[in-house]
Amino acid sequence: MPNWFPSWTKCCDPADYRAQVLPGGIRGPLGPMIASSIVGLIMGVLASFVAISAGVALFLASLCIAAIAFCSWWLDVRLICLGGDRSAIGAIYHLEPPVPTANPFDVTDADTDFSFNLLLWQFVPRNALPDSFVSNQWSPNAIPQLAADWPTLPPLVPSVPFAQVAQGVNLILPQQSMASLGLGFGGQNIESTDQPNPPLAGGTNQHFLLHCEIEGPGMHDLLILLDVLLAVFIAAAFVFAIPVVGPILSWILIALALLAFLIGVPAITNDDASPPSGGGWGGSFNPYDTAGGPKDLVDIAYVYGRWVYDSFHVGSESNELHPLHYMIKMGKATQGDLAAGNWPPDMGDTQLKYDAQFTVINSPSTVQIQSQPENRWTVHPLLDGCRGSSAYPEPPPPGSVII
Repeated sequence: MPNWFPSWTKCCDPADYRAQVLPGGIRGPLGPMIASSIVGLIMGVLASFVAISAGVALFLASLCIAAIAFCSWWLDVRLICLGGDRSAIGAIYHLEPPVPTANPFDVTDADTDFSFNLLLWQFVPRNALPDSFVSNQWSPNAIPQLAADWPTLPPLVPSVPFAQVAQGVNLILPQQSMASLGLGFGGQNIESTDQPNPPLAGGTNQHFLLHCEIEGPGMHDLLILLDVLLAVFIAAAFVFAIPVVGPILSWILIALALLAFLIGVPAITNDDASPPSGGGWGGSFNPYDTAGGPKDLVDIAYVYGRWVYDSFHVGSESNELHPLHYMIKMGKATQGDLAAGNWPPDMGDTQLKYDAQFTVINSPSTVQIQSQPENRWTVHPLLDGCRGSSAYPEPPPPGSVII
């Protein structure tokens, strides 16, 4: 079994979600960020009448507080829970590795997650949700109506009963648990070079792609760095009161904090997540959209992760598996076969087998058994003293020969 990938985020219940639209078409905790910046500016100006270093330190501290509010929102509020962990199977379609901007003050550069889109099993890239659904997708009757319309929708959808694909399709559809929040839903589009020309009549830019993210520690590390910088700036705002050496110490602390920021941020943005080395991956993916031709191989995957809605980008919000807990390579298929809908056989049965195995692994009884002392020894029960309730025979005398 593959290793459980690390995670630094949480998801919030729909009732606990809060955010406002920020400049640049993104969401965040606008109120706390503006309030801390204004208060910090006022305090900085007032403090400057006493000592310039104190004013500068308080203003920089307020910027840290605003950035901390954003990072905390990013880690704990941005993702909305949709109902626990889910699995999916499909082909690695498109990769989105973390790419930092040239702006050293862009906190979103600390998003070091490795993302990819998964083309869901039984679909082809040109399949798309119909406009009749997307235009009404937050309505309570939207999904039942999609199921009823399904037999009439090919070639927008594959010619299989909706029941055969409902589990996977539901992962990418808007959920009624958060319909009252008034958020958008853009879904996942395919690359422009792969779109059919002309587009399928009645279709939309929401294709049967599930966004998946392997989490990197960047935003979590940035939050720690900001907490440290905040403490240093606050200290710098008060040490100026020390007779004689206070102002010098204050400027030294400010300079050291800014130096730590300039050194720490590039280090954080370079601490990227990457494709797993276990589970048959070897640290790399072979995606569909960059394959050189119809005979090139594309990776087929089983993925398992936390099912959430990502609210960050206005207009392109979607459901995701974020973070992925683990993924396994199920094999390969040529780009040409996938484009024609010729998937490897028995994929559905394989998914059910993996689901059953991971259900056992994650069950409370398994965790309880693994936590028992006799199952936690690191050398051998007879050597590290962790005997548990089982009786073990005494080891043979030194130098004896066991036949």
